[in-house]
Amino acid sequence: MTITYILIVVLLLHIFLFKKLIFKWNVFGVFFIATILFSTIGVLIFPFLKPYFSETFRTFKLELISDHDIIKTQLIAVSGLLLVLYSYVFGIFVLYGRIKCIDHLRFEGKIKNNLSKTNLSFITIIIFLFLIIYLFLKRDILIAGIFDGLLGRQPDALLKSRRGITSNYLYVIITYNILPFMSIVSLYLMIKRKTISNRISFIVLFITSFFLILLLFQKRPLIIFLASLVLSGFVFKRNLSPKKKKISKKMPRRKYILYGSSLFSLLLLLYYSATTYQFQNVFQAVVKLSEVALSRVFGRLTIPSFFYVHYFPQVEGHYGFSNIGLLSKAFSFEHFADTKVLFQYFSRNKKDGSLAINSVMDFYGAFGYYGLIIGNLFLGILISILDVFLNKLEKNNINLIFIIFCFVFAYYLSQASLPRSLLGYGFLFFVLIWMFLQKGFKIKLRR
Repeated sequence: MTITYILIVVLLLHIFLFKKLIFKWNVFGVFFIATILFSTIGVLIFPFLKPYFSETFRTFKLELISDHDIIKTQLIAVSGLLLVLYSYVFGIFVLYGRIKCIDHLRFEGKIKNNLSKTNLSFITIIIFLFLIIYLFLKRDILIAGIFDGLLGRQPDALLKSRRGITSNYLYVIITYNILPFMSIVSLYLMIKRKTISNRISFIVLFITSFFLILLLFQKRPLIIFLASLVLSGFVFKRNLSPKKKKISKKMPRRKYILYGSSLFSLLLLLYYSATTYQFQNVFQAVVKLSEVALSRVFGRLTIPSFFYVHYFPQVEGHYGFSNIGLLSKAFSFEHFADTKVLFQYFSRNKKDGSLAINSVMDFYGAFGYYGLIIGNLFLGILISILDVFLNKLEKNNINLIFIIFCFVFAYYLSQASLPRSLLGYGFLFFVLIWMFLQKGFKIKLRR
């Protein structure tokens, strides 16, 4: 317990010292805050709430996690995160000659235009043609997922439908990444000029994105899409609409509360459809589903962190690059599905499944202490380069949309490894569509 208290104090001290750097709209800030919220806090409070975790996640063999595993996991989680912090600060200092607190959404002047509508129309037509054909071929899987899974509240049917619908990589990339990107582009066009065609375009893209992400039968992508939409709308309205007379500061807060409540209510509804709980009244349902949602959101990455530290290298050796499917196919070596292997090892039932692990802990799982140090130092430098590059971009419409999706990438770094965040969760495709939608394929920088 003493080490746990020391680590909590150390982390809080760093948050206080670097608060101006962290609590800004930049890639590092999103990554750092998300990692703390969804993983580090849970890792640090685990010894205080171990009985609760054991009851809540009783399908896992948490009795295998020893006190030594707990302390080791806490040390790895906190030290890895601080390594990212210090290497990020170092990278910013080298690139700027000083420690600059970057805020990508704080700028003066109106948003400029560098969006190619011709390229937008072309890619929209191609994507919708693909979706019509693919969804027609997968219609039986979709119908089963909707009626048996969502409406029938059968978790096994949801899992089966999810695997069937996500078997095509191109479809997953379009649904996860490209359609949300295009939806926010159409949101900008609608806010810029409220014409009938712009409204229809946004409504069609939004509804298509919403329902196709919903039909992935996963909660996180839908919440991230809606949150990105809200943030984008706020940025566009603030910088596109003419300045109005001062209004009460209570209105924006009320809007944030309304948006947050709506997203949380949607999350509860999704958990309700994915469970078999029975409730006597609405109040009981809200209380129980809130507990389920919060425990899953904040515990989903906590538990696997201990699993990885216990498993590697005590049960098997560190996996290196063998968990990257693209590399295993390219160089013909055996693929190690780390998230599935650990799920099977710690699970009490025989159902297939997988875990999620953040980038900080993945570096340790892959390469041990060398990975923890070198990998997280590299990650901090990488994020600093990305933040500096984004800060040099002209504040035009397509660049701002790309910045929003760089925040999405930062969030996924707190949920997955660096390779999975780059490929599986689509940062590479964010880059490609951003470049494709530039006028004349020319990226404009600040003057």
